[in-house]
Amino acid sequence: MSGLPLPRSLDPLPEESLPGFLLRLGYRLERSPARISTLCGLSNMHHRLPVEYLLTMPPQVADALTRATRLSLDEAEALTLAGSGLADAYTPLVATRLDGGRNHAAARRRWAMNLSSRFCPRCLAGDGSLVQSKLGGAWKLRWHLPVTFACPEHSLLLSSVCPQCRNPPNRPPGTERAGLIMERAAGGLHPAQCRHPMLGTRLSPAGFHRSCGARLDQPSESPLMTAPDDLDRLISLQRRIDQRLLRGSPQTSPGNGTGDRYFFLDLVAAAQLVKFSWPSGSDLVHSPTLAALIDNHATPIINQLDHPPAPGTRSPSVWPAPDDSSECAALLLAADTLLGHHSQVDTNLRDRVQPLARAAFERIPANVAAAFRRMQFSPTLARALARKVNGFYHAGGHPHSNLRAPSRECLFSAEHVPALLPSTWIDAHFTTLLDLVGPITAWNTRHLRRAASLKLVEMAAGGTWPECAEALGTPWNTAQQTLKILKRVLASTESWKMFDKAVDQVALALDSDVLRINYARRRHVLASWQLPDAQWTELCDGLGQFRNLPTSPSPKAATALVWAQVTQGDYLHSPALNALRQRGKGTKHLVSAVNQIRASDVRRGDKTELLRRINHYASRLAFACDQSQSTVLVS
Repeated sequence: MSGLPLPRSLDPLPEESLPGFLLRLGYRLERSPARISTLCGLSNMHHRLPVEYLLTMPPQVADALTRATRLSLDEAEALTLAGSGLADAYTPLVATRLDGGRNHAAARRRWAMNLSSRFCPRCLAGDGSLVQSKLGGAWKLRWHLPVTFACPEHSLLLSSVCPQCRNPPNRPPGTERAGLIMERAAGGLHPAQCRHPMLGTRLSPAGFHRSCGARLDQPSESPLMTAPDDLDRLISLQRRIDQRLLRGSPQTSPGNGTGDRYFFLDLVAAAQLVKFSWPSGSDLVHSPTLAALIDNHATPIINQLDHPPAPGTRSPSVWPAPDDSSECAALLLAADTLLGHHSQVDTNLRDRVQPLARAAFERIPANVAAAFRRMQFSPTLARALARKVNGFYHAGGHPHSNLRAPSRECLFSAEHVPALLPSTWIDAHFTTLLDLVGPITAWNTRHLRRAASLKLVEMAAGGTWPECAEALGTPWNTAQQTLKILKRVLASTESWKMFDKAVDQVALALDSDVLRINYARRRHVLASWQLPDAQWTELCDGLGQFRNLPTSPSPKAATALVWAQVTQGDYLHSPALNALRQRGKGTKHLVSAVNQIRASDVRRGDKTELLRRINHYASRLAFACDQSQSTVLVS
């Protein structure tokens, strides 16, 4: 590399890619792309033109290119996906790496990019200006993205292969390693000519096969799509995609609950779901022509999934986007229809997604299912995808959080949920449900309170009911028993709907409450708290002497009651009782002592007065916890 400027250079065209710029510059200077790359400092030690430069160039390489071509640094970097802003706007590209080209297959698998560009023949023909009439139009960076399948300017679907040799413009045959430009050492070819080697031809003195040479800037004799209605829908989708691609970094859209940052992630996930469940999603397709295009792509993949190859046999990946522009367009249109421009209030999204999710997960093997769960997508789509049983996320299966997103957009968090829904909340929001199911016992009401709290945690934080129980400090087996009992109490589908509606009313109330209580902090503060002896003496002042029996009121019983009152938890799971269990001691006597005090609520006497004082003490202790005064002893 001499570091000297080239005798002549070119101004990059709008949206031009680095390989396209090198093709035009080499044609103008009558040098091969390989020679131009060497003079511009782009070739590495093996004289390769690394494919990763399509994504981004190292600073020293970009500097060398600017010196040779007299471009500004911004102009040089704009020839790459990262420098142009497309890598920020197209979220599947964000985490893409192409170290030495080794991860190109992974990039295709994630729908991040295609090395071989699609193309619009009319764009490649140029705009009629002098320079474009001679050198052709731009090979656009967007054409390397799987979600770019059409040219709205010319109302055409992009071409994917050369019309003569039927090969992609830049995908080497056999096992040859991919590079930024195919047959880079071949000179004299117009930038719009096919460079795919004609195998079987005699090698030139320079060591390359004769290229196909067909012009790619000529209109195709057989248009990829002729139905006007289908084409209109596809062009409309491409325009919406381009608006997001050309906008730069994705921003949250006020009118869209998912935000633009999830638009492409959801679109790709939905496309995979349509493909894996095909033909279950055929009702999403607007015409038989579009259905046939998806069928062309999906059928070989479905056959591969339904009939796995023998061990040791290598099969094609089931993940990449269709190479064919029309097939990819049809698949993305079906995916977009499935999503339905969804938002927080799209109550039908789950109804559309669930049949396809069931069909897909019954078909795909465990490793493919696990890979799908690891995909990134919006909480809205995650809620629609999540399998539920009796209103709760399914407890079994893969524990990946993407499919266990919060089931509602909440202003409150799991920290604001008590282990047992307060009775006042039950009275305020569950009257209609209780009227529907008829009278239930106090014990069953306790299970209803616990289940409602589990549901609130699922709304705010996601997760299965065992995970929600853990967040509330509720034992797994207790939560399981609660759901079993609730299943008997709420026997009908209508009852479950009323339960969901009642819990949603509680959630709305929590959302609007600006003084929400942090019950998690209260549980943390009181995790090892015990009622001091002095406070027990004060609580009993002036009351008759309680008999010194194992089941009589005691400081430990008062400790359990105060904890339950402050945290709105179940005294059976209080630290006082848990400590006895951990030491292998029985809890029967302590439970009886607590119940003696609790039962006095409906009578008069010293125990009733003791309960009143305990509740008053608990109120002051709760205030101290909320003020983070964990060391303050309430007196």
